[in-house]
Amino acid sequence: MLGALLYLRLTSFRNLVVHRIKRLRQPKYLIGTAVALAYFYFILIHRSGPAGSPSSVAAQSMAQAGLVAAAFICAGLCVLALVRIAFLWVFPAENPGLRFTEPEIAFLFPAPVSRKSLIHFRLLSAQFAILFTSVLIAFFFNRAGYLGGHRAIRAVGWWVILSTFDLHVNGTKLTLSRLRETSHRFLLWRLAVIAAIVGYATAVFRSSIHLVNEYMNGPEALRSTPEVFIHQILYSPLFFWLTLPFRFVLAPYFATTAGDFALAIVPALLFLGLHYYWVSNTEARFEEGSIALAEKLAAAKAATQRGEMPKLGNSKRKALAGPFPLSPSGPPEIAFLWKNLLSMRSALFSRRALLVLVMLALWGSMALGPLLSRQARANGSDYYSPAIVGFTAMIAVYTVLLGPQVARQDLRGDLQNADILKTYPVEGWRIALGELLAPTLVLTLILWLAIVMLAAAVDPVGKVEWLTPGVRITVTLCLAASAPFLCLIQLLVPNTAMVLFPGWYQATRGRAGGIEMIGQRMIFGILQLLFALLVAVPAAGAAALVVFSSQWIFGIGPAVVLATLAVLAIMVSEAVVGVWWLGERFERFDLSTESK
Repeated sequence: MLGALLYLRLTSFRNLVVHRIKRLRQPKYLIGTAVALAYFYFILIHRSGPAGSPSSVAAQSMAQAGLVAAAFICAGLCVLALVRIAFLWVFPAENPGLRFTEPEIAFLFPAPVSRKSLIHFRLLSAQFAILFTSVLIAFFFNRAGYLGGHRAIRAVGWWVILSTFDLHVNGTKLTLSRLRETSHRFLLWRLAVIAAIVGYATAVFRSSIHLVNEYMNGPEALRSTPEVFIHQILYSPLFFWLTLPFRFVLAPYFATTAGDFALAIVPALLFLGLHYYWVSNTEARFEEGSIALAEKLAAAKAATQRGEMPKLGNSKRKALAGPFPLSPSGPPEIAFLWKNLLSMRSALFSRRALLVLVMLALWGSMALGPLLSRQARANGSDYYSPAIVGFTAMIAVYTVLLGPQVARQDLRGDLQNADILKTYPVEGWRIALGELLAPTLVLTLILWLAIVMLAAAVDPVGKVEWLTPGVRITVTLCLAASAPFLCLIQLLVPNTAMVLFPGWYQATRGRAGGIEMIGQRMIFGILQLLFALLVAVPAAGAAALVVFSSQWIFGIGPAVVLATLAVLAIMVSEAVVGVWWLGERFERFDLSTESK
């Protein structure tokens, strides 16, 4: 029976490949595939060749960088695994089940197939995606060569990591389902496991902090080499035994030679086999949970195709109050803002999302705080401010470039309702403006928070003479005034692309993968970046010219205000023209003819 199920999976995979090849006859998929292949060739393959033998100093620097990178990769993977496992125990699903597609449920569940065979089929089915992901990640992360070793070793290492994690997650779900069915003390079991996870994380954290303090207080000669520090942490007795399970899983990935890999793969495969035995022999009813999970995945896919945020978690939807009282009369743009804000609240501002953000922020401050404080006292340097500036600047850049692709509660979300919107007695530009207000508001709030954090973190001790409190406040207010128009202009790009190329947009909005989808998303991402440059370069040039020519006369503060007025004049003009043109194009938009 297992052979028949394996044949079914291989045949489905072959049909998927044939389907992907046949649809290359459509230009939108062919161009997307060509762009993705060109990217993989020029960025990954063409640049991954040997660039000559490095010198001894460069080789030593690369070895040290490899050790540091390996330590950070190891710590990051372990933290993500612990957070995910703890999340499963804190918020257990009501009906946990293995992931089957709706056709598999319809044909396999009523078939004369044992439950254990279904589990084997599910676990083997996941290996196709895991193998592909492992090869892709290994090829991408190994192109710089800072960790050494062969790409095949990296691929097998990633396969062990991802397979073990997938099995552990499934085993945890089935164990929770089994405890819910058979144990009257399900809550006590959960509390005990959560306490064990917290105690384990605390023990690892305290031991690592103790080792960091010893390292920072040690002789200067030992503190000059990162190898000594990493060796002290990895091979200290307490830390070694605490992290032994993670060592089994991560050891094949970090092996640099064939001998090291052969020694590391044996315990890793044994550990992986124990997980497989655990999952396949856990007597838990997963059929109902699998059906519920398939329904949720189908609903999430449909929501994504409609341009909405998929529902997170397993909580039931509740009636939500409006974001603000909506007057029965007034500008129609406010009604669109009210509607789109209401659709964004349940996904973007859920309690779970806030809890995850708080947990990550606390972990980051707890992990980096003692190390940065010790280093600051030792060298007399401030490490907090540059770290905050870099992190906040990254958030601002991602908000401007990627935020419009994530916040889709605008015309893209109402693509299927375009014919209904066109029947409203409202001008096209007002519909376009109203649809763009909600994501503009959300992205603007994020940018405002980043601007305030940057203002507080840049030169906090006042070493820069010209950066007085008045100048700091003026620059902050001027940047805050420009942020809404920048977000609005950036949102015009994907909405205009949707109106001009609805067929392409419908292809990229789905959750389905594929190399052609990667290429299509890259095309829209490049357009977003180019448009951002077209907007920023004239505005930045005008601002620099005004500041340079007027600061000698009025001072820095007034010069910044004048430059902001010039920038606002340019950006407001661009936004007005863009919204008007989008509205005019939307009035002539016909989805039934243009999406074919």
